[in-house]
Amino acid sequence: MIDKNILLVGFTKRTSFAVAKILGKNNKIFISDSVSNEEKLSLIKELESYGINLTNLLGNQSKEILNEYKIDLIIVSPGVPLNIPLLISAKQKNIEVIGDIELFYRFFPSNIYIGITGTDGKTTTTTLVYELLKTEQKTLLGGNIGLPVFELFNEIKNDDKIVLELSSFQLEAIKNFKPHIGLFLNLAEDHLDRYSSMEEYLNAKKRIFMNQTEEDFAIVNLDSPYYEKIIKGVKSKILTFSITNENATIYYKDNTIFYEKKPFIDRDEIFIKGIHNVENSMAAILAAKLMGVSEANIKNVLKNFKGVEHRLEFVRNINGVDYYNDSKSTTVNSLEKALLSFDRPIILIAGGRDKGLDFTKIKELAHKKLKTLVLIGEAKDKIKKELDFKESFYASDLEEAVKISKQKSSPGDIILLSPGCASFDMFKNYEERGKVYKEIVNKL
Repeated sequence: MIDKNILLVGFTKRTSFAVAKILGKNNKIFISDSVSNEEKLSLIKELESYGINLTNLLGNQSKEILNEYKIDLIIVSPGVPLNIPLLISAKQKNIEVIGDIELFYRFFPSNIYIGITGTDGKTTTTTLVYELLKTEQKTLLGGNIGLPVFELFNEIKNDDKIVLELSSFQLEAIKNFKPHIGLFLNLAEDHLDRYSSMEEYLNAKKRIFMNQTEEDFAIVNLDSPYYEKIIKGVKSKILTFSITNENATIYYKDNTIFYEKKPFIDRDEIFIKGIHNVENSMAAILAAKLMGVSEANIKNVLKNFKGVEHRLEFVRNINGVDYYNDSKSTTVNSLEKALLSFDRPIILIAGGRDKGLDFTKIKELAHKKLKTLVLIGEAKDKIKKELDFKESFYASDLEEAVKISKQKSSPGDIILLSPGCASFDMFKNYEERGKVYKEIVNKL
């Protein structure tokens, strides 16, 4: 790609910055974002210090950009909806709009990609697949997991395997991208502030299989209520995992995971907690098996893999009370999985920015599992009303929430941060929310 006018729409360190660093060597880069702030300006300064040829259009997302600068190609950040006027106008003018995953694939189409999507469990499963594969093969990790795919640009070799976590937003902006193995872990209510329906959300995620052929593989959750819709029209070979159905390729029964009807590993041998992590492990085992990883290496990794930061992460025990950080829980579904992971009384810290989700779905479970509910953030009134839990308290911030939780706890209890909401009302992202929580707990 040489001498093109490339417009980056949506400017973040996580995606467009890495793209600009690579493409800016041979092309003219235009950076557009609806926001201009110190963080974005400092990123632009950093790019300029590398000698990148760029035009700063921060604060400008008007469609006039297209004519004024004769744009040849648009790379859109996952956070930017594809229906903003600028992008609609680009399509009308036949200017191609793609994301960084698609662009990376065009540079390296012959590598083997393993793509993982789903509402919950993506990061844990992606990391686990990566850990399994790298025991025997040169493997790279990137995508929605926090490492922009373009950070891999200078280190990739021809036979490297690439494991990518893929959000629905990233999948919306692919055209040719084809993972040899695509994993669709689950589907539950999420991002209904961006999608008009569950159908639209499902179709965005299902694009992971869009370009696969019968030489490729689709790994799908047989227990999903959307299973039939997910596999409809899929051309690749379908493999399934299940915690209820023995017809799946890999299934869980009587505390044991069975692969092709034979006992493979006991649940107690898997280090990470929770039935949802049994599902994540089964999906990862299938991917590893397809890639030829030995049974011994698979078992060894499962016994030692301690999970990922901010996902049901054990923080510490204070006076017989265990503190867990599940800040990555940004949906009702992930909150439900967290509650199901413990058999002891739970003091739950929940709340944040509402994504239009329905908390009444876990009302019965909450009444069964919770000892106390401590609510924070913009969604606290909604959650209090929908869960209708008697022992509920409001906190003005996370520090006060931990203080109340500690006061209400007794030895044997679990204090669990599992917000079920986005973090953007109080924090930069869920990682910052989790780090702040751990800092507060570690100071107690």
